[in-house]
Amino acid sequence: MGCAPALPTWTGGSTTPRDRGDVAFGTAVRLPTGALRDLGPAPSDYRERAEPAGFAPVALARYGVKRGLDVGLMLAGTTLRLEVRGEVSPREGSTRPTWIVGAAPFVGWLPGRDVEGGREGGGLRAGLDLPAARAIEIGGLYEVWLGLRGGMELVRGDFAQAGAPTARASAFAVRAGPMLGMAIGFRRFHAFVELTAAYEHWWGSHGETSLRRGGVVLLPSFGLRVRL
Repeated sequence: MGCAPALPTWTGGSTTPRDRGDVAFGTAVRLPTGALRDLGPAPSDYRERAEPAGFAPVALARYGVKRGLDVGLMLAGTTLRLEVRGEVSPREGSTRPTWIVGAAPFVGWLPGRDVEGGREGGGLRAGLDLPAARAIEIGGLYEVWLGLRGGMELVRGDFAQAGAPTARASAFAVRAGPMLGMAIGFRRFHAFVELTAAYEHWWGSHGETSLRRGGVVLLPSFGLRVRL
């Protein structure tokens, strides 16, 4: 719990208004499919630590720098992401459509496994998310967003292998796919859900073993947002 690399976008129907803040809390789930679920005949600690399925608690804070531009910080499990987002071609009105684009670098800690006398192994992840979505805000009550997100990620660390000592692992991944979300609420409070479905491919090595595999990853998430 809390270690799965589950990073939603939580785009919403607009950026955070100028000099206002958004705070959101919720949960995201990483559900790999295909070869990404297969641990192989001799599973390694790297697979269980760097590419796991599972849940992650998520907390998000955003601040509106000006109309159509905000910055944010998201903590999902053991991964921290900084984001900058902007709006393109918004149309003002009770129904407010706009494009929201962003760039979000992230870093994360991969905990080692518990052994007698302490912990063994562990590593780090770092990467970049590039989301873009068509978003609509309707009367301050409803929000819908649909778009694409791409990204890349690098993982490095020392992990145990089945029947072998701890060895260095290094892997690089790219991913891309659609996302869909919606929110409902009143004034400052909204509940929301979001789903990303992305194809993800990894290249790398763990000790003497080469790593190359891919598959679709589903990332459902939900939460509550408060506008301050």
